[in-house]
Parts: sequence; structure tokens; C-alpha cells
Amino acid sequence: MNSTVARLLRVPLVVLAVWAILAVLVPLAMSRYAPYVPRPGVSCFTVTRVPLGGFELTNTCLSLADLYRRPFADLMTDATFRSLALLAGAAILAVTIGTLLGVSAALLRGRALAAGGIVAVTSLLTAVPAFFVAYFLQIAVIVLAASADVGRILPVYGFGYDDHLLLPLIAIALPAVAYTAQLTATRMQDVLDADFITTANAKGLATSWILRVHVLPHVRPVLLEALGSGLRVSVASLPIVEFLFNWGGIGQLALEAVGVHDAAGFVFSAIVLATLFATLSALADLSRPRAIYRTT
Repeated sequence: MNSTVARLLRVPLVVLAVWAILAVLVPLAMSRYAPYVPRPGVSCFTVTRVPLGGFELTNTCLSLADLYRRPFADLMTDATFRSLALLAGAAILAVTIGTLLGVSAALLRGRALAAGGIVAVTSLLTAVPAFFVAYFLQIAVIVLAASADVGRILPVYGFGYDDHLLLPLIAIALPAVAYTAQLTATRMQDVLDADFITTANAKGLATSWILRVHVLPHVRPVLLEALGSGLRVSVASLPIVEFLFNWGGIGQLALEAVGVHDAAGFVFSAIVLATLFATLSALADLSRPRAIYRTT
């Protein structure tokens, strides 16, 4: 069996293994704790005072379908597309902005301040979790709106393929942008230091020609590896980021399924997230062997 096929087969095998484990463990785990309010404003949870003091939480939702009052299949399909919209936007930003930053850092390698600044910024972005970025973006927008005495600058929660998309997209995309920029800069610097680039410069070829014909073809495969690695971090951040923005994606549904003890909803949501993660891992793995610089 060829190595490419073997790597591709890992995706369904990983998904199958995750499903088998979760299908057994999730119902057992959920039976050991009481349900809790998954987010503010959930109408199917009621709080009642008990005779000896204190309060008791009563859950009238038996599933996510009850919580959202929508059919299960329709709810999960819509949530999956909402999450895919964020990931698709993150991929576009990573390929464009991340590549631009990486190329700039490599071309400015002789200028320590400029190149070091780009590397420092991208390193900081990879170190800060996406949900921290999401939380501080919300705070920043709220504070700016209050100081400017305007009703709203950008919506800080809720779903919509309009300005609602901007803040969660930034939070989800930053890790992918940073990873793409770092890996592109590293690999491009290696290519620029190669002997065949030195020969091309010695022949007096135009810099734009060298970059377009000799450098970028060797760097381009790295973009898939960087994109796959960066988007894996974005997928891992989806549940909390979507929860903070009340985006209603598959990550948020996974958290809310835990809250209402919907084992089927949690398993389905987890399988979708595992499929995305495994697919991106395979993409990064498959592109890595091709990211070898050839001098012919």
C-alpha cells in the first residue's frame, strides 16, 4: 500500500475510533453528574427554591433539539456549516495575510528590526489562545463603543453572515495566520540561501523573476502544511470561541450537549470536530514530504 493511501486511511480510522470510544463513555459519564445551564437565557432550565434553603435546577430539555426547538438533523447541519464558514474564512486569511507576512519577513531578513518585529508578532499570536483573543476583542469593542458614545461598533455576540462574522473570524483565524507566516518565512529563507538562488543573482536576473520562477514554486507546497497545522489549532478553539460569541456552531453545540445530557448530540458534534482535525492533520502530513527544495 502506498504511503499516501495509508495516510488518507488514517482519517476514517481515527474518526471510527473516536466514535467507538465516545459512544461507550459519554452516556456513562453524563449519568454521573447533574445537568447545568449551558448558557444564559436557556428557557428550558428552571430554578426552584427547596424547603431547606438553596435552589434546585430542573432541566426540561432532553436534547439539543428540545433546547433549540429544531429537528436534530437540521440543527446539526446548520451548525456544521456555521463552523465551516469560520474555518473557510480563517483559511483565506491565512493564505493571504499569513503568506504576505512570511514573505515579508524572509525578504527583510537583512533588516533585523523589521524581520524581528514580524517574527515577534507572529510568535505572540501563536502563544495567546484563541479564546483569550475572542474575549478581549469583545471587551475592546464594548469599551470603544462606550467611550465613543455610540450604540454599537460591531456585534459582540450572535450569528450572521454579516458584521457578526468579523470578531469570531479574527479570533479563529489568528493562529492559522501566525503558523502560516512563521513556516513560510522559515522555508523561504532556506530557499533564498540555496546555491541556485545565489547563481541566479550572480547572473543578474531580476529579483521579481527569481522570486516568481525559482523561489515561490519551492515555497508554495509549504502553505498546505502551514495551513493544515494552523487550522488544527483553530478547530481546537472552536467550542469556546463559538460559545463566547453565541455563534451556534458545532463547537458550541458540543458544549451545550454536555449541559443538557444529550449524548447523541455530543457524540455527533465531537465526530465532526474529530473529522475536521484528522483531515487537517492528513493535509499537513501529506504536504510535508513535498516541501523539499529541488535544485533541478
